[in-house]
Amino acid sequence: MKIYEYRVILPTNVPQYQIGNLYMCAQRTRETQGGGEGIEILKNEPYQEGEEKGQYTHKVMHFKSKVPGAIRWAIPDKYLHIDEKSHNSYPHFHTLYEQKGMGKDFYLLVESQHMVYDREKGVPDNALNLTPEELKQRQIFYLDIVNSKPKPEKPEWDMHNFECPEAKISKLSTPKNTCDETKPPEWTLTYEGDMIVAVKIVKFKFKWFGIQSAVESFAMGKFHDVFLDSHRAMFSWAAQWFPMDMPAIRKLEQEVQDEQAKLKFDKDEESESKSKKDDKKKDDKKAEEAKKEEAKPEEPKKE
Repeated sequence: MKIYEYRVILPTNVPQYQIGNLYMCAQRTRETQGGGEGIEILKNEPYQEGEEKGQYTHKVMHFKSKVPGAIRWAIPDKYLHIDEKSHNSYPHFHTLYEQKGMGKDFYLLVESQHMVYDREKGVPDNALNLTPEELKQRQIFYLDIVNSKPKPEKPEWDMHNFECPEAKISKLSTPKNTCDETKPPEWTLTYEGDMIVAVKIVKFKFKWFGIQSAVESFAMGKFHDVFLDSHRAMFSWAAQWFPMDMPAIRKLEQEVQDEQAKLKFDKDEESESKSKKDDKKKDDKKAEEAKKEEAKPEEPKKE
């Protein structure tokens, strides 16, 4: 199994990041659509499991054209649909990715924790409680939204000297091409505003003879780039999301979900069927638990 820890230091505070991240996810979902591909939203609803509560989303990622040609020839279409099941109990959340056809041969978990960043104290060494064995396998990367490579996907996402007075984000001053992903970004050494660190652990196991190493390398590199550009995009939109509150974000998410419902995705029938069956089982279980709760006799009142 591959275990990578990405540490992304960002010029904002913990409450603002929650709004900005949700706004970015909604906008990026809109941008990925086209040609039958993109992110299909099946569920977006509150959840509670014991004392933990937050927002649950179930999405399906359709991405046939995004797979490199070096391995695309070996992968049947039905394996190019990935279910994403996320439990967001901010500031902590975890997302499980499943490929039904591969069963236990495919395992991908992304777990995140968000906290205030103090450059004197640095980042906790084990923020997500990895086991001693997992710590031995872990590789750590500091992602620099200003200087990390590759360059931003869009010119407007370039963070060199970025500032946003509306969102109380001061200028990110740093020389170009001074990136070392083994330590915190250079801009953090002099930045005087609020900062947080998003710690993201990616655990990935893929067993497929002949293409295992190529797929693992592609996937881990892809997460590096996605985390990097997603946060660049998020801050380029800071003026839009900074004034928003949670009801406004939920309204935006519903608008995006309604748009998705009208789109046609290039689906494999077997993959689609399994995703729907999983959701039905979960809904049936919830309904059964609710009935049992209603059927419980009331406790006699004490005199």
